[in-house]
Amino acid sequence: MSRNSLYFSDMARFSFVTIFILLLLLATLIYFRYITPYQISIQHGILRSVVQRGYVFKTYEGYLQLPGKSDTTDRLLHFSIIRKTLADSLFSDIGKDVTLKLLTYKGKLPWRGESAVIADELLYVTLPDSTGIY
Repeated sequence: MSRNSLYFSDMARFSFVTIFILLLLLATLIYFRYITPYQISIQHGILRSVVQRGYVFKTYEGYLQLPGKSDTTDRLLHFSIIRKTLADSLFSDIGKDVTLKLLTYKGKLPWRGESAVIADELLYVTLPDSTGIY
C-alpha cells in the first residue's frame, strides 16, 4: 500500500482543520450573542402596559416607566416576556410599582420578542406612591 492511502492528504487535513476552527468560532459567537445574558439587572418602576404581539411568534411586550421627574417616553423601558405565567401576573399589575429581574442579551431572537431585554422574574409589587415622588 502506498503512504497516501493510509493518511489524509495535506490539503484535506488543512481543509478539515479550517472548517473545524470556523465552526468553533461560529458556535462561540452564537453562544455569547444569543444564549448567555450580557447583563442581569433589577429595575424598579411603574408598569405601564403589557401587550401580546406577533404574527408567527406570539410574544409579550411590556413597558416600565422608570423613576424620575419626566413623564416623557425616554423614561420608558421596553422589555419582552417569555413565560406566559409571568405575563399573566403582570397583566394584573398594570399601574402598580413593580421590581423586575431583567436579562439583557446582545442579540434578539424572534421567539424571544422584539427587545433584547427579557423579564425573567417579578420580585416585588406595591401600590404606586400617591405623591408622585420616588
